Amino acid sequence: MEFDLVIIGSGPGGYKAAITAAHLGAKVALVEKALPGGTCLNQGCIPKKTLIHLASLIEDVNGLQGRGLIGRVRGDFMAAMAHKDEVVTGIRNNFTVWLKRLGVRVFIGEGKLLGDGRISVHPARNLNSPECDAPFTDRGKLTVTAPLELKARRIIIATGSTPRELDTCPSNAREIMHSPDFMYRLDHLPKSILCVGGGSIGVELGFLLHQFGSRVCIVEQGGRLLDQPHIPERASAVLERKFARIGIEVRKNVSVAQSQIIDGRVEVTCTDGHRDTFEHVLVAVGRRPMTAGLGLEEAGVALNSEGFIEVTEYLETSVPGIYAIGDVKPGPMTANAALHDAKVAAANAINGNVLRSNYHKVPTVIHSALEIATVGLTEDLAEQAGFDADVARSNFGGSGKARAHHNYEGFIEVVHDAETGQLLGGCIVGPEAGEQIHMMSAACQSERGLWFFTDMSYSHPSWCEELETAIDPYTSAFSKSGKEVFRPGIFAGHPK
Repeated sequence: MEFDLVIIGSGPGGYKAAITAAHLGAKVALVEKALPGGTCLNQGCIPKKTLIHLASLIEDVNGLQGRGLIGRVRGDFMAAMAHKDEVVTGIRNNFTVWLKRLGVRVFIGEGKLLGDGRISVHPARNLNSPECDAPFTDRGKLTVTAPLELKARRIIIATGSTPRELDTCPSNAREIMHSPDFMYRLDHLPKSILCVGGGSIGVELGFLLHQFGSRVCIVEQGGRLLDQPHIPERASAVLERKFARIGIEVRKNVSVAQSQIIDGRVEVTCTDGHRDTFEHVLVAVGRRPMTAGLGLEEAGVALNSEGFIEVTEYLETSVPGIYAIGDVKPGPMTANAALHDAKVAAANAINGNVLRSNYHKVPTVIHSALEIATVGLTEDLAEQAGFDADVARSNFGGSGKARAHHNYEGFIEVVHDAETGQLLGGCIVGPEAGEQIHMMSAACQSERGLWFFTDMSYSHPSWCEELETAIDPYTSAFSKSGKEVFRPGIFAGHPK
């Protein structure tokens, strides 16, 4: 069977690439060795957000006791897990229906590069993994039962990643877990859990379990939670303060030196000598690319020293016509980044290499005790890039909507160039930050830039009107300065 494009992997990157290419008129095939939707749908973004929504509701309702609500709410963890499974299954069972409407052919099997645009598809071997126990109604129609070969002018590899192991705390998928084990093997609410790693998975799942009643401790080898260049230190500090207030223990500059399972519990000794025992340990120390069995070496696709597929700025590999997107290549390992990659690589695969990836345009969102969202450059990154960075700030304490919701812990930062007013990026911490950040992203790509926020007509009360509150003093000062102001956002008119 011949196609214009064959995509291996059906996570956010894979399915978005398929949709993009189909809209461009291409004949597309999508190959998936396990459940459609990949990690994001089955083990990550969707189930995690479903559970954290419930955890946040517990906090919101209990925070309004005596303010019009009576009767505290407590969580039912196993009912929440069942609800999560129902949500995921419902989306997954419609997944191939949506693609079929666009003419995309889906094959459930293991894809392997053969060279010269050929891809073999063999029956999948891991359909008995825990996450595959949930029903997938279309599987019988799509599952490859005998080897077949596909031919394509272009190929996109979107096979994603898998959790990294920690030598001092090796997973056994029971007492010591990774996030997929948490989602599909955990059959009770742990009385206590240690989250090893203070990145997005650790702070999100740690908050979730705390809200349902677990004793939670997070250890992070870095000096702060969410220790990433694109997340401002101020955002990490606010989250750490909230964790301390609600009773989540955080130990920084610490990792696990030794662990052992004794009578079904995990005894952990940390690098600072501290020792404690937990019912479960969640290891969340990063992820590694899934490249084994794809035939990359035989096809001539180069990998870097860490095992990621090397790509150009167009997301093309060392083999012309073969592209790689998402976690399998260097760059941010998030669903948002994979979706960005997908549109770039699919357009390049069909129309020629004209688009370049730019992760500063991609929002990062953390769903935890506080929602944190960023896009563009932080103040530190802006200074490193040579800008005269300044930050307009506002907190939600003065927001009418935040006060009405009794939920005003958080802030807005708008990063701009002090000399020209050019909008460079920003951060939002607080309610619906992941939705509000799209306004910031649009402004960064607008010809109006910082003035985008003053041009808007807002509903009142709303979260987003605080963006105008933050920048009002700065736009006013620029207007009065008499300077010839450069107004476009940093990505305005950027075609790449």
